[in-house]
Amino acid sequence: PPCQKGAPQFAEQYNKEIGPNPNLEMIHISLDQVENDALKWAKSFKQPWPIMLQKDTNQNKLVTPYNVKGVPTYILVDREGKEVARGKAAALAAAKKDEA
Repeated sequence: PPCQKGAPQFAEQYNKEIGPNPNLEMIHISLDQVENDALKWAKSFKQPWPIMLQKDTNQNKLVTPYNVKGVPTYILVDREGKEVARGKAAALAAAKKDEA
């Protein structure tokens, strides 16, 4: 799948551009039906951001407000949990902008 192909490079970018920023965090929300597959995939390239699995989410508090419909969904949030950006490219651009 395309999401797996670019994952190692995105993890490197995250470590350089998002991870060091104390004001932002990336959340990977997976709605995979087979939770072990999602965890195995995340561990295979040492995913540095938190992963939220379907069993860990409260539909009223996390999935619905962020309007998660696809797998995977990457959301950059601020300290209050407010969505700053959605998707890999938008998250990296927002992190660079926040540094300025």
